[in-house]
Amino acid sequence: PSPTAASTPQGIVAGPDGMLWYTEFSASKIARINPATGLVTEFPLPNANSGPGEITIGPDGNLWFTQQSGDRIGKITTAGVITEFPLTAGSTPKGIAAGPDGALWFTEQGRNRIGRITTAGAITELTIPTPNSQPQGIAAGPDGALWFTESGFKIGRVTTAGVFSE
Repeated sequence: PSPTAASTPQGIVAGPDGMLWYTEFSASKIARINPATGLVTEFPLPNANSGPGEITIGPDGNLWFTQQSGDRIGKITTAGVITEFPLTAGSTPKGIAAGPDGALWFTEQGRNRIGRITTAGAITELTIPTPNSQPQGIAAGPDGALWFTESGFKIGRVTTAGVFSE
C-alpha cells in the first residue's frame, strides 16, 4: 500500500535510476518505490490539490508529470527536487510523453489543446481542430509524430511542426 491512505495512485513509470515513480492524485505527491525492497518515498508537491496524473521520463533524465487540478507541468529529479511550470487556468493537463524533438508533449483536456514544453520550461500550445475534443493520453509514434486520444471518439496526430490530423 501507498504510505498515504487514499492517495489515489495514477501514472507510473520505470525511472532512469532503476526505481518506479508514480503519482498520487489525491495526496498531491510524487512517490518513488524501490522494486527490490518495496521502500516507498513520497515527495509532496508545493501546491496542495495539484492532482498529479501521468508521469514520464524526459530526455533530460528527469521525471515529468501533469498536474490536472493544479494546471501545471511538473518536473522531479531522481534526488526529489521539484520544479513546476504553470499553465493557463482550466488547462487540466492529462497525458504526457517525451517527443522525438527533445521536448515533452502533453494534452490539455480543459482547453482543447496539445502542449509542448522544452526541458528549459518554454511552453507552446496548439489548438486541436475539433472543438471540445477533450484530449486524454498521448504517445510518441514511430513516424516521428505525437498521437493522442480524444474523448470525442477520435485518435489525433500532431507533427512536431504542429500539423494536425484526426
